[in-house]
Amino acid sequence: MVDGGGHRLDVARLAERFDDVFGAGTTCRAFHSPGRVNLIGDHIDYSGGWVLPMAIDRGTTVLVRPNGESVMRGMSLDRPAEGVVETSIDNTRYRPELGWFAYVTGVFQMLAEAGHRPLSGLDLLIAGNIPDGAGLSSSASLELAVAVAANEIGALGLTGAELALLAQRAENDYIGVACGIMDQLAVALGRRGHAMLMDCQQVSVEYVAFPHERASVIIANSNKRRSLNESAYNDRRRAVELAGSQLRPLLAGRRLIDLDHAELDEVHEILADDEVFARVRHTVTEQRRVITAAAALQEDDLMLFGALMRASHESLRDDFEVTGPELDSLVGAAWRQPGTIGARMTGAGFGGCAVILATPGQEQDVIDGTAAGYRADTGIDADFFLVGSDDGAREVAR
Repeated sequence: MVDGGGHRLDVARLAERFDDVFGAGTTCRAFHSPGRVNLIGDHIDYSGGWVLPMAIDRGTTVLVRPNGESVMRGMSLDRPAEGVVETSIDNTRYRPELGWFAYVTGVFQMLAEAGHRPLSGLDLLIAGNIPDGAGLSSSASLELAVAVAANEIGALGLTGAELALLAQRAENDYIGVACGIMDQLAVALGRRGHAMLMDCQQVSVEYVAFPHERASVIIANSNKRRSLNESAYNDRRRAVELAGSQLRPLLAGRRLIDLDHAELDEVHEILADDEVFARVRHTVTEQRRVITAAAALQEDDLMLFGALMRASHESLRDDFEVTGPELDSLVGAAWRQPGTIGARMTGAGFGGCAVILATPGQEQDVIDGTAAGYRADTGIDADFFLVGSDDGAREVAR
């Protein structure tokens, strides 16, 4: 496949739609933010672990124009029936009736709490092509597009990492989802042609070249919709935090991800709950898989990388219990295809998407075989799309 560029939204057409919705006026500015797929390393970012995501060439475009009033108005072309949502710039506190617009107002609330001067009123038109609820960071993509717009229009001078942390606070403290930093940082700092070996403790990224010429990236949407607020995501995070407190004497200042595999027997003896131990075992073994997988990419060892993807899915299925029958069926069907290099669930789980690496030239065979197997198992039709890597959130030309 061709790396990147195949799924860009038409900014010129969006600008025409902007004028239809908000009226003609001064030229609006356009900002684009990618989605992300995590190649390996799920449910360890909030433990400060290393993960290996990649920003993808599907994302969110936000067109913005100051309106000279004391209100923020927004319309999502993904939810046209809801029309224009409006709130005062002096009242960006969370309110359930804001719905999707809370991801916008949350960014401005976090900016205000961080001491950044408020912007004047704004009109915003939002369009995206990330499947909502599929685990590809549609919420982080929206947050970062808005954050970059606020940063540029307000000349705030914040770095990409600072904007990612601000968007994470919006998700944690405003929306109420206890996510780690991976999604926001991947969306903020993506680089076309590369995966990102990300240190979630230090909020830093090392770029690892991704061999698009040898491995095509396929996203498979199970069409099993999930919602992080309604899932057991927060419960899993609390279990990991509980284990950390119970293991404090053994850790001696280290984190769970710093444990050696050989220490797991001792961990099991300390923890009274087998389920909590299983969560720890995933955290420790997944961290090792990420480091090994990044080295495999650098050494062009795709066979090892694919094997690590499978082991990651099995750990998320058996130890962290976040896959579910639909994702297990989808990934299992992908494993059976001759052209599959590797496959695993991606994201928080509980539905959503799998990521498949396929041999170039065999993508359609992999898709057809996986779709047929998944349909036979579940009666559900999955959606598939090829993606390339992309750059992080940024202003784009009109």
